[in-house]
Amino acid sequence: MTQISNQEIEKTLRNSECLISSIEVAAAYERLAAQLNLHYAGLNPIVMVVMNGGLIPAGQLLTHLTFYHRMHYIHASRYRDNEGTNELDWKFKPDVSIEGEHVLLIDDIFDEGITLKAVVEELSKEKPLSMECCVLLNKEHDRKVADFDVDFVGINVADRYVYGCGMDFHGYLRHLPGIYAIKEDKI
Repeated sequence: MTQISNQEIEKTLRNSECLISSIEVAAAYERLAAQLNLHYAGLNPIVMVVMNGGLIPAGQLLTHLTFYHRMHYIHASRYRDNEGTNELDWKFKPDVSIEGEHVLLIDDIFDEGITLKAVVEELSKEKPLSMECCVLLNKEHDRKVADFDVDFVGINVADRYVYGCGMDFHGYLRHLPGIYAIKEDKI
């Protein structure tokens, strides 16, 4: 990933609009946590954060969870040198057995689902009792992979390049508390 200058980042912010406020995002985390608390009560799942994007959503969600859980992370990508591939590249594979366990994957966004589906297929080989996916955002479009969906969604968002709350703009701006996109007249 190429580094961009502070001036380019600032220009991006000036030319962007907030699609979902930090207040709306916080409410989505609370709704997701309530659903997860009901679903996982007494199950003691392994919660796996999908890095890097899932870090902020997981951090926000974990403080609202009332069920006992163990936490781990995974880091996988289909991108090498900014080129998409069909092969999953494991940067870090879980070092814990998930056989016979309930597993909850937390990620930032369900866009096309190619990488997340590949992660689920690979982890399913280890025979977990259940495996479900939770995302902050679901991007609304018709390019989703076949035969795969996520189980818990915080907010549906239009088909735009979004960043903030874990999602990046060229590696930057994941830390923003709301969801942003470049204004359509500035693209």
